[in-house]
Amino acid sequence: MSKRFAAGLMKTLWILRDYLPEIVVGGGWAPFLYYRYLLKEAERETIFTRDIDLMVKSEVPVIGSQTINKLLGEAGLTTVFKSRDSPPLIHYEGDIEGVAVEIEFLTDQVGSDSDPVKKVQLDLHAEALRFISLLVENVTELTIADETFPEEGVQLTVKVPTPAAYIFHKGLVYRRRKDRIKGDKDLYYIFDILTGCRDLMPTIMDNFADLSRRYKPWFKAFLNHLEIDFADPGSDGVLRVAEQRPANAFQDLDEDQFKNFVYGTITSTRKELLLQL
Repeated sequence: MSKRFAAGLMKTLWILRDYLPEIVVGGGWAPFLYYRYLLKEAERETIFTRDIDLMVKSEVPVIGSQTINKLLGEAGLTTVFKSRDSPPLIHYEGDIEGVAVEIEFLTDQVGSDSDPVKKVQLDLHAEALRFISLLVENVTELTIADETFPEEGVQLTVKVPTPAAYIFHKGLVYRRRKDRIKGDKDLYYIFDILTGCRDLMPTIMDNFADLSRRYKPWFKAFLNHLEIDFADPGSDGVLRVAEQRPANAFQDLDEDQFKNFVYGTITSTRKELLLQL
């Protein structure tokens, strides 16, 4: 992974450091943080996007004297309107000390509420999506120190979804994606965490047992998706994971071997998760 892109995330976290108790870092940056700070594998890379997805509850309190919108504006980012909704969807784009970033805030879409965008703080608009509550309500905290932080020795506490909640969420949303490539990446993240976080699997499975009880209808849908799309080594889900395989990943496996490995990984995990119901 480019250190430059990682620096963009770290600089963003520093700017928003007072608000980190209210923010959960998601998207492709969650696996990056798992590997670097849970598994202590700083050199491990996974697929990712430059976009920084930050998830929040439906109301974000103002902390101190500045809103999130003002903090990001003073850091040199501009608000870019991404929709014609009222309120409109806004991304924050620009350079932070020479590093290009694009930040989006996400919040939960609940019940019959179909509003695609919610105002969660003064001038802060978040895209409302189904199942975000799963990620906001099930988090683990990471202690981060980084050379890009301007104050030497300072550590930040950053929230990310638990790996189990992250996998669960990806398994729910990949079929809902309008952009197929994003759905393909969702599937690869599931596979990547299952194979790359072996040391965390006992905790992940314990967390799945809890999630299956608390979100039973969603959990059944998640397992049903995996059953349909990973029916055999040539099924659509397997092919979509294979298409996202980084060039340097699993170099000891040829294409067919990799597809069988994907199929075996997903189906064996699904069988184990069925026991949670």
